[in-house]
Amino acid sequence: MSRAAKTTLGTSIVATISIVAGVHYLQMKERETMYKGVERDDKRQQEKEQRMADLARNRERETALRQLQPIVDTPVQRLV
Repeated sequence: MSRAAKTTLGTSIVATISIVAGVHYLQMKERETMYKGVERDDKRQQEKEQRMADLARNRERETALRQLQPIVDTPVQRLV
């Protein structure tokens, strides 16, 4: 085998191994990034549920307070 053929074969092998390793590395990084997206979605969902629970508690409190002290709608007098 000539020196040029050996060089070409060696270069091809190195390039192929580099490409395969690079693709695997990119896939691992992408998988991590995708999982972080799932974590963010879970956190957003938990925050949304917490806000909904807070809203429900506030509405219950408002109802209880309105029963204790009813609000009478009276027209507002203007100071002129």
